Amino acid sequence: MKTDDAKDSHNQARQGRRKFLRVLGASTVGVAAAGSLAGAVIPEQAAPEAPVKDKGTDNYRESDHVKAFYATLRD
Repeated sequence: MKTDDAKDSHNQARQGRRKFLRVLGASTVGVAAAGSLAGAVIPEQAAPEAPVKDKGTDNYRESDHVKAFYATLRD
């Protein structure tokens, strides 16, 4: 038969395990909440959009060697 000291230590061990599991569960919920907030983008801090270029300002010139290459593609 167990003595009172053995029962007390057994109850303390049970309480310790329960406390550990409660803390573990609470920390898991906290980490999940922090992880979901970490990916949020705040509109004021978002990166500015790149300016849209006009098609006429891209400085593309169809030179003679480019025209010759295009001619080989047509044949």
